Amino acid sequence: MGILSYTGGLGLIVLTVYVMVVGRDLIVPFLVSLVIWYLINTLAHYFNKIKIKSRSLPKVICFIAALVTMITALYLLVDMIGNNIANVKASAPVYQENLLKLSERIYTLLGIESQPNLTHLVGQVDLRPFISNIAGTLAGIAGNAGLILIYVLFIFLEQASFKTKLNALLKRSSHSDKVAEIITTIGIKIKKYVAIKTFVSLLTAGACYVVLILNNIDYASFWAFIIFLLNYIPTVGSMLAVLFPALLSLVQFPTFTPFLIIISALGVIQILVGNILEPRLMSNSLNLSPLVVMLSLAIWGSIWGIAGMFLSVPFTVILMIVFSEFSKTKPIAIILSQNGKIS
Repeated sequence: MGILSYTGGLGLIVLTVYVMVVGRDLIVPFLVSLVIWYLINTLAHYFNKIKIKSRSLPKVICFIAALVTMITALYLLVDMIGNNIANVKASAPVYQENLLKLSERIYTLLGIESQPNLTHLVGQVDLRPFISNIAGTLAGIAGNAGLILIYVLFIFLEQASFKTKLNALLKRSSHSDKVAEIITTIGIKIKKYVAIKTFVSLLTAGACYVVLILNNIDYASFWAFIIFLLNYIPTVGSMLAVLFPALLSLVQFPTFTPFLIIISALGVIQILVGNILEPRLMSNSLNLSPLVVMLSLAIWGSIWGIAGMFLSVPFTVILMIVFSEFSKTKPIAIILSQNGKIS
């Protein structure tokens, strides 16, 4: 019986992975719609905490305000990405020329008179097709906006019946109170993780934006948004958030000074926020092992591409929170955690 159970479990895992790969074009927009749905509900919850003359705003007003806020944010985001991609494509020849000058400067500083073939290779690099591919990827994501909107609409239509269905399922169960308690606990932990991580990401992105603006880095708002997203990925995301703008400064300016300033300033911000502030706000029980972060990035990235890499860590953290609430899956949560300590 044990062998049959393990075989069935392995078959279920293989089938799940197969469905995830084959149904990528449908599943990824659905997961994005879940994120948007959750953010709208979270915003509405915080709007409901606003009191005017000791009275909270009506829930309908809170929901409408959250919906308008999310739609406005998405519109501004799409507009910003579209404008920046067009500007980057226009600036690609200048970056390419600066990259060639930079390689020549490096050889001069090293005292190499006969420049290797690398300089010729750099001169042959054309950045425009690469940027066009990025634009195509973003256009593909924007093309799914209609499908995502439909998913969000139907999730909200189902939201009213979630609790009714759950009560019907647990009506005759002796564990109904325990299940309800676990679901409430999971919801509180997930809301805590999302709220703290979003606050920390916004704080990091804002501080980095100021540094980029003061140093005249092109497309500072775009890079601030990328830093905001990357901050959801522990360790790896922080390093990439420092590296990408620093590399841009190398091809934007003919000297190394902006590069040194950017990489130093952004590095200090990431260390102060990520290693000092965030641990104080968020308990260690919500932190993933660095090895798990790397594996989740590799696995989800190979299955769902760039979207999977951005969604991998938050969803893995949520899975760890869920696993920690059940005795049979608690060992999995301990393995996923950074130091084995989970609440």
